Amino acid sequence: METFVVLGGSGFIGGRISESLLTAGHEVTVVDRRPPPDRLVTAGARWLAVDALTDEPPRLPDGTVVVSLGMSDPRPRWPWLLPVGNAVSTARILPALAGHDVVLLSSVEVYGSAEAPLREDTAPVLPWTGEELGGWCDDALLAAREACPLWRVAPLGRRMAEADPTGRWIYGMSKLAQERLVRDAVDAGRLTVLRLANVVGVGQDRFVARITRKALAGHPLPVTDTVRSFVPVRDLGRIIEEGVGPGIYNVGAPATSLVSVAEEVRDLCGSESPIRPVPPPADDTCGVVDVSALAAAGHRVGELRPCLEEIVTSLRRDGTPSFDPPVPVVIPPRAALPDEVAARQQQCLWTGEIKHGNRWSEELRERLAKELDVPAGRTLLVTTSGTSALRLVIAAVAGPAAPGEAAVLPSFTFPATAEVLLQLGYRLRFIDVDERGWTLDPEALRAALSEEPARVVVCVDTFGNPCRYEELSSVCAEHGAVLVADSAAALGSRYRGRPVASQADGHSYSMSFAKVLSAGGAGGAAVLPADAAERMLADRSAWWRSELMHELHAIYALDQLQVLEDLVRRRNRVAEIYRDGLSGLPGLRPQETDPDDLNCYVHWVVRIPDPPGRPALERALLERGVHTKPYFRAAHLAAFGNGERLPVTERLDAEALALPMSSELTVEEAEKIVMTVRHCYADLTR
Repeated sequence: METFVVLGGSGFIGGRISESLLTAGHEVTVVDRRPPPDRLVTAGARWLAVDALTDEPPRLPDGTVVVSLGMSDPRPRWPWLLPVGNAVSTARILPALAGHDVVLLSSVEVYGSAEAPLREDTAPVLPWTGEELGGWCDDALLAAREACPLWRVAPLGRRMAEADPTGRWIYGMSKLAQERLVRDAVDAGRLTVLRLANVVGVGQDRFVARITRKALAGHPLPVTDTVRSFVPVRDLGRIIEEGVGPGIYNVGAPATSLVSVAEEVRDLCGSESPIRPVPPPADDTCGVVDVSALAAAGHRVGELRPCLEEIVTSLRRDGTPSFDPPVPVVIPPRAALPDEVAARQQQCLWTGEIKHGNRWSEELRERLAKELDVPAGRTLLVTTSGTSALRLVIAAVAGPAAPGEAAVLPSFTFPATAEVLLQLGYRLRFIDVDERGWTLDPEALRAALSEEPARVVVCVDTFGNPCRYEELSSVCAEHGAVLVADSAAALGSRYRGRPVASQADGHSYSMSFAKVLSAGGAGGAAVLPADAAERMLADRSAWWRSELMHELHAIYALDQLQVLEDLVRRRNRVAEIYRDGLSGLPGLRPQETDPDDLNCYVHWVVRIPDPPGRPALERALLERGVHTKPYFRAAHLAAFGNGERLPVTERLDAEALALPMSSELTVEEAEKIVMTVRHCYADLTR
C-alpha cells in the first residue's frame, strides 16, 4: 500500500484518480477547498481543507503528490481566472511540494497551434514567447509570497489573458506556466509531467456527455469538424498508480475525428439525430498527439468505445443533468475589474469620502446619463435603491396624492411598485397586462381612465421588456394623466432603438444584486424633469436626503457600466438558448418582446401549463439542482387588492416561472439547464 496526496482531489479528474487509487488499496488524502464527494469519504479518503490561493501552504502528508490543481474549463466566463486558478494557485503551494515525488497533470494544449504530430520536445506555438512567459512566472512567484485573493491577483491574470484576445490559447499558456513553476521548484528526478489529451468519463459534462444527451433527446448534434485525442479517466488513474518515472509524457489515444465520435455516440444511443459538422476555427490545435514516450514506459491508453458505452449507459439510465452545487435563479454579476473596485473602495473608506456627491457618484451620474441618452431638460440622479428612485420620480412629477386620488398600475409587478404609491397617499387601481409582453395593456388603461380619471399611471418594464410606450403615452395624454415608468429592470433595454429613459414623464431604475447592472447589492437611478429635480434638491432638509447613492455602491456600478453592452449581449444569448431549446414543449409560453425592442432580460420567465403544473416542475428542477422562482405574484390577489378580476395577470400568477438568468451563465450551462427542463417536463407529462 502506498500513500498519495491529490491536490484538487474534489474535482472531476482529481476525484476519479483518488477513486482509482482507493480502489487499488492505497491511502489517499484529498487537498481541496471543497469537500470530496461522499463516495471518496466512504472509501476512506481523508480531506485537508485548503484554499490554495488564500490559505498558507499546508504541511502535506508523506507520499506521492498528484497536482490536479486549477480550472479544467478552457472557456470560463472570465478568462483571466485561468492563469490565476492554474498557475498562481500552483505558485502558492510550491513550498509544500518540497521532499515529495510529484506528478503534475498538465495538458497537450501547451503546444498551442504547433504542427502535427505533437511530441514532448515540440516547441509551443503560443501568443507569448518563452521569455515572456518566464517573466510572468517570476511575477507570479512574487505575488505568491502573500495570500492571493482574486481582487489582488486579477491584474496578473488579465496580463496573460490580454496577450490572447481570441481567448483560444489562454488555457494552454496557463498550463505551460504551471509546468514551468513546478519544474523550477521540484527536482527533475522526482517530477513526472503528464500532458493530457481530452480526458473523458462518467460524471464529466463536456463534449461527449453533451452530444449524448442531445442524441438521447433526438436533437441535432453540432460537431466541430476536426480531430482530437482522448484519455478515458480510468486509464489515467491506472497510469498514476503504476507509475511512469520522471520526465514529460504525452497521454492520449490515437487521434479520431469528432464527427466519428458523434456517430459512435449516436449509434450507441439508437438515435437518428442529424450530425451537423461545424468548420474548425482558423487558429486551432492539430489534435494529433505522439504518445510513443508513454508506450516506451510501458503504458498505453485504451480504446474510447468502452468509455462511450459507460457514458451512454449512465445518461440513458438517468439522462437528466444535475447541477452540484445548484445553480441559483439569480447569479449577481461579478466585478469586471475587482482590483480596481477594491482599490477605489478602500481609498474612499480611508479618506472618509463616502457620501453621495463625491467623485464616483458624480461620475456615475454623468456617465449613466450619457449611456441612457438622457435628453435636455431631464436630470438623472443615482439613488440608494430602485424603490427610492421610484418614490423620487412619482413625488417629483406627480406629487403626493390629494385625498381620494388614484393611481393606475399593473398587478403583475414587484410589490414595491404598489408600496411606493401607498406611501405617497394614492388609492390603487390595478389593471391587466397584455398577453404577449406582460406589460401594461394600453386598451385596459384606456378603459380604466375613461371610467375614472387618475392622477398618475405607473407602467412597468416587466423583467426588462419595454412597455408599449407610444400607445400608453397617447392614452395618458388624452386623459391628462402623468405617465411614470417603473423601469427597475430596464437598464440596458431599448425601445425602438433608443435606451429606455425618455419615453415616459419619468423613469426609475434598480441596480440591485439581480439586475443587469448592479451597484453591488443596492442602488438605483431616476430620470425626471430637470426643473422638478432642481426644486427637490433645493430642499436640503427633505426626506430624499438619505435616498441618494453613496460612493462604495457607485464604484461598483461604474465597473459594471463599462461592460453593460456585453452584459446585455450575454443575457440575450442565454435567452435565445432557452427560447430555441424549449420551443415545442406543449403549452409552454415564454414572455415575448417586440422585434423593434431590446429586452435586457433581468429574468427569463415562462408560463407552465397544467400538466405538468408549475409546482411539480419546480420540485423536479430543484431535485436536479436548478433553482426557479414563481415571479411575479399578482399584487391584487394579495393584501393590495380590491376584488379586481384580471384574467391575464391571474394566469401569470398561477403559471409564471423564472429560470436561472445571469450574465455569469455560460452557453454550456444554459444548454444544460434546457436539457434538464426538457427531461423533467417529459417525465411529468408522459
